[in-house]
This record gives sequence, structure tokens and C-alpha cells, in this order.
Amino acid sequence: MKVKSKTKGKPTIYDIAKAAGVSPGTVSRTLNNVGYIKDETREKIEKVMQQLKYIPNRAARTLKTKRTGIIMLVIPDTDNPFYFDMIKAVQDVVKFNGYSMVLYYTEGKKSDEIKALKMLHEHFADGMILINFSFTNEHIKEIDRIDCPLVLSSICASHIGGNDGDRFDYIGVDTGKGIYLATRHLALQGHDSIGYIGGVRNLEVFRERYGGYCNALLDHNLHVDEKLVFWKDYTESSGYEAGKYFLSLKDRPSAICAANDLLAVGAMRAIEESGVKVPEDISIIGMDNIEITSRVRPKLSTVSIAQSEIGRIAAELIFRRLKGEETKPSVRLIFEPRLIVRESSVVYKT
Repeated sequence: MKVKSKTKGKPTIYDIAKAAGVSPGTVSRTLNNVGYIKDETREKIEKVMQQLKYIPNRAARTLKTKRTGIIMLVIPDTDNPFYFDMIKAVQDVVKFNGYSMVLYYTEGKKSDEIKALKMLHEHFADGMILINFSFTNEHIKEIDRIDCPLVLSSICASHIGGNDGDRFDYIGVDTGKGIYLATRHLALQGHDSIGYIGGVRNLEVFRERYGGYCNALLDHNLHVDEKLVFWKDYTESSGYEAGKYFLSLKDRPSAICAANDLLAVGAMRAIEESGVKVPEDISIIGMDNIEITSRVRPKLSTVSIAQSEIGRIAAELIFRRLKGEETKPSVRLIFEPRLIVRESSVVYKT
């Protein structure tokens, strides 16, 4: 039997309560995902809302509950597959908690990152996960004005807080150690001329990775040669340029370590176009463990830096804060990178 509204105009929570045989308070708790509601009661209420074509008034709910029902995920790049797993992980946690996720794209611009922080200060959302490459005093100044849960992550371990006085949580990964592991792997394969594709030189996250490359070379008594280092940006096209550059050298490297997988894939494409073979002539390794690394041929060796785990744990931490379950003033969590050896960096002797 089809349920009809007893009042003129748009149906209200009182119409829903009467049709479902529950109190208006129960309907309100269901809409706001607050308190315990039996599954069968929730299903009955949701069915009546669908039949009455009830559309919750988000603005009214925000005024009453002081909650927007929104979590913001702020990222610098929507083109890099690195973020896909992170976005999905955050979305899964947000949906599980009855919230909606808003994706905000900054292009890595500080002005847009500051704008996103201002939006959080103005309660556009109930919490935010901000991913960027470096933090400045301007970021911290804006963060100090915020009273909502905020998780920062720069995919970098070395240069951001974690002190008790901080007004944010931090979840990152030691990318310098990740590149160290990748470069060490190449050195242990017997390579003594290892090129490096570095990304953007003036960004802390890429300087940290370069430090890992240099430390691994020095630990294996290898010289750091700036002619074997290529800087530009972190896209596949830059990796392609880097591959062409290394091939043009009179003494080209026998192996290449790239700051991310897109750079490594671009370099592989340039090398294979020239007729040089990977890994027989040049070994290659990247970092991020994006999905394409297991589909290219040869399969790309890489370093996993836990982007899915970062997204999931960051989102869960926000909801623990919203529910009052997290009591530590500031949480700092640094993931360990994990080396994944595939075909592009190992020559199997027969």
C-alpha cells in the first residue's frame, strides 16, 4: 500500500514518523545517524521516506545538529593514479558513517590549500584530510584557527609536527626510506651507475626522496653524480623526457630509480622506443605501487607507500574525533615503505 503525506506541500519528519509508526525523535536520529536504531526500524523509516519522496533539508539539519554531514578530502592532483586508492578508502569510511565526501583539488597551489583550510574554519565540513607536498607558516596560521578534526598528510615523514600542542593529526610515510630501499636494491644487483628521476626539486617531499637516493649510494660507496639526476615534475611525460636524456649520455646509467611510478613508466616507454631493453640493458624501479605497475611489460618494480591505508586510517581518525573516542591531543603515524621486486629491475641469469 502506497503511503501518502497527510499534510500539504513537502512531507515532514512528522509524516514519516506517523507512517512508520515511530516517534519523530526516532526519525531524526535516523536522519542524523545519531544513537542506536534497530536495523528493521531504520529500514522501515527509509522505505517510508522513499515512498513519500522525502528530501532532507541539509541546511536545517546543520543549524540544528551543528554538523554538515560532510568530510572534505583535499588533494593536489586528480590525474595521478596514486590517489585513486586513497580516495576510495576515504569514501568507504565516510559512507559507512553516514556522511558524504567532497573532493577538493588544489593543483598543489598554496593559495588553494589555504582556501580549503578557510572553508573548514567556516564549517563547510565537519572534518578534513589535507594531502599536500609542503607546509608553510601560512598553513599553520590558518590551522590554528580551526576547531574541527583535521588530518594532514604530505606523503613525507620529516618536516611536519606531531607535538602535543598541534591542532591537527598527521599521517605520513617515510618516502626517503622508500627511495633508499629502491636504490639499495639496484646497488645490490651490481649496478654502480644509477640514474635518478627526481620530480620537483624545490618541494620538500621530493627533496626527502632525493636524500634517500644519495644516502643509499653513499652507503654502497657509490658517487653522487648530478649528471645522472633529472629534475622537472612528477608526470609520465617528464619520465619520458628523463628516459631520452639518460639515453643521450655518453656514459648512460645501467639502472634508473624514479621518485614515483609515473616517472618510471614514462622512462620505460622512452627506453623501449629506442630499442634498449628493460631490464637487460637498463633496470628501472619506481615508487607508489599504483595499479599500472603490474600491467606494464616488464612488470615494474616499485615501493609501496600505503596510500590506501593512509586514507582509511585518516578517515577513521576523523570520525573517532567527531564521536569523542580519540583522546590524544595529536596523533602522529608514519608508515614504513615496502619494496616490491618485479621484472623491471632483475636480470635472471640462465
